[in-house]
Amino acid sequence: MLAYVSLWSADLLALGEAVDMLAPHVAGFHIDVFDGHNVPELLFGPDLVAALSRRTSAMIDVHLNCAEPDYWVDRFADSGAGMLTVQSSPCADVASTLEHIAARGVEPSLGLELSEPVELAVEHFGLVRRVLVLGTEIGVKGRGLDPSVPERVRALVAARRDARPLVVVDGGIRRHTVPLLAEAGADGVVPGSLVFSGDDPLGNLSAVNDLGPGCRAADAPAFWRESSTINN
Repeated sequence: MLAYVSLWSADLLALGEAVDMLAPHVAGFHIDVFDGHNVPELLFGPDLVAALSRRTSAMIDVHLNCAEPDYWVDRFADSGAGMLTVQSSPCADVASTLEHIAARGVEPSLGLELSEPVELAVEHFGLVRRVLVLGTEIGVKGRGLDPSVPERVRALVAARRDARPLVVVDGGIRRHTVPLLAEAGADGVVPGSLVFSGDDPLGNLSAVNDLGPGCRAADAPAFWRESSTINN
């Protein structure tokens, strides 16, 4: 399975070292952006993404949990984001936002909240490289995977045909939930505490890596790897 490792759970005083260690083994690094409005937290901004883009060639996967995501698309594209995820609810016109992301040469990704029907993501399959299935409520840490998520993954995988976006799960990623998501057909996950708990991040990452051909972008399904503009 692909792993987009969330840096929210990393030691923020040692991000550079973590990125250097993990970059050869991941599909990308997941950066949550909270603006204090859409999510009652403040977290990460364009300057961090710019610093990461200078530090690593791995994909920088930015998740815009913002009240006005359209405002931030250009800022994060300019900073070096390789993929941008938006939710439908904060966007005035989510299709237009996804097209804006693609026009900037960045991979468009649509986040699917727990309260939203799978059909909302299917409707936009032709505009996205990835559907990010949220396994918990937005902006929380330490919550377990919602029990509805494996079935939501199955429905998305069954619905994709020519558009064929990746289906990746963010939230509730644990050693016991990764096999459930793999069995449901997920292409990847966004592990955070699973990787950074304890003193052996690479060993922890093997809990994901052992379930498939690998966690790197080079191990992605051929249809995505060949059409993607961003590769590891």
